[in-house]
Amino acid sequence: MNSSDTRVLTIMRTDIKDFTKKTNQISRAALLSLLEKQKQIVLPVLQSRGGKLINTIGEAYLLVFDSPTNAVLGAAAAQDALARYNSYRPEAERIEIRIAVNMGEIHLTDGDIFGEPVSITAQLGNLAAPGEVFFTEAVYLSMSKAEVACAEVDPLQLKGVAKMTKVYKVSPHGG
Repeated sequence: MNSSDTRVLTIMRTDIKDFTKKTNQISRAALLSLLEKQKQIVLPVLQSRGGKLINTIGEAYLLVFDSPTNAVLGAAAAQDALARYNSYRPEAERIEIRIAVNMGEIHLTDGDIFGEPVSITAQLGNLAAPGEVFFTEAVYLSMSKAEVACAEVDPLQLKGVAKMTKVYKVSPHGG
């Protein structure tokens, strides 16, 4: 990912549910601990499926994958890992994230990525519920459907996109 490049990649964005609210309710030390725990649980799972961390924005991660199947499987595995972690934690200590996956032609410049697919991924992530993995039709058509149990979601109107976007979500315990 040198100075400037254009490629078709699978993009993933994760973010923690109610992160802004949490920042107002817990100490700085507790906040740093929460972010470190998320990093310890989520990043190794995603990186083991080929995810490359592009950047972080607060608690949100932006990654790219060469394989749409690996991206969706990694997202499902990350949600499963967090569900196990959360299963014996009080609500205040739980880490609940939303994950969105999209793919398309993006511009890689100075280690960052840009383009409509990145914007769509961010918007889609804002619409997913905590614990869910949403992905676009582009991902669905390109991935190995035999490896991922999923269901279609009602088409969504995303800002700046003329047509409705067909969206899918990983079925619980799918993949």
